[in-house]
Amino acid sequence: APADAWMVYGLQDVVNQRRMIDESPAGEEFKQVMRGKLDALLSLAEASDCRRVRLLGYFGEQSTPCGNCDNCLNPPQVWDGTDAARKLLSTIYRVQQQSGISFGAGHIMDILRGKATEKAKQFGHESISTFGLGAEFSEVQLRGVLRQLIATGALAVDTEAFNTLKLTEGSRAVLRGEASVALRESVSSPAAGSRNGKARREKTARGAPSPAAAALDAAGQARFNALKAWRAEVAKEHNLPAYVIFHDATLASIAERAPATLEDLQGISGIGTKKLEAYGADVLRVCSSF
Repeated sequence: APADAWMVYGLQDVVNQRRMIDESPAGEEFKQVMRGKLDALLSLAEASDCRRVRLLGYFGEQSTPCGNCDNCLNPPQVWDGTDAARKLLSTIYRVQQQSGISFGAGHIMDILRGKATEKAKQFGHESISTFGLGAEFSEVQLRGVLRQLIATGALAVDTEAFNTLKLTEGSRAVLRGEASVALRESVSSPAAGSRNGKARREKTARGAPSPAAAALDAAGQARFNALKAWRAEVAKEHNLPAYVIFHDATLASIAERAPATLEDLQGISGIGTKKLEAYGADVLRVCSSF
């Protein structure tokens, strides 16, 4: 049976790894090598394209998409994070200019989201022009942006100054609008182990409406339910988790579009070439029943 490999990490893990490298007794040359390896690992983890291509590319080998990794089987949602990235970097710059010191991720996000915390009041950061300018972004989104900016070198963590954030040469292109920032959507793990997460999964398994399909009309809901039933059969037949076949969000998009041809399925998020070949005809058959 296929094996699943999970790598769970967050912004604080990135910070801690950099701090451990910087504080190690090793020579600077060795530290540079380790920083490069950490950057490569982060790049692999944050990639939205084929992981095998990325992995082999690190070793100097060229390859084509494997069709088997998670990104090939279920292409992640990618969003334009340029606006969020520029606002974050601008906030970091402005608080440093006003206060003469740098601050950590939590405080920067609070300012951008317009949270009038005691620290914001203490340093007068409520008067900064970017205060509240990113209220439309969730904390999860902003943490994802910060993590990926660090991974690409457009932002750095100053481990010698209490893990505060500082701009780099790579920040300039983003701030000036000379570079766009495409980011993979931050999502919760389907294997999340909290009791709330488990309760939500059990509720969905018992037939509660999926949030992904909430906006569908009656016909779309019928197609969505039929697609879920088909997915359950395929997953059981191949002894796979249902989300490996298609996530609910992908099924909802299919149900909304009511595709009639394979060409109609192309471009739907979550349907790569491999899945189109494997499941396209069956999906069309299910949809044609409505």
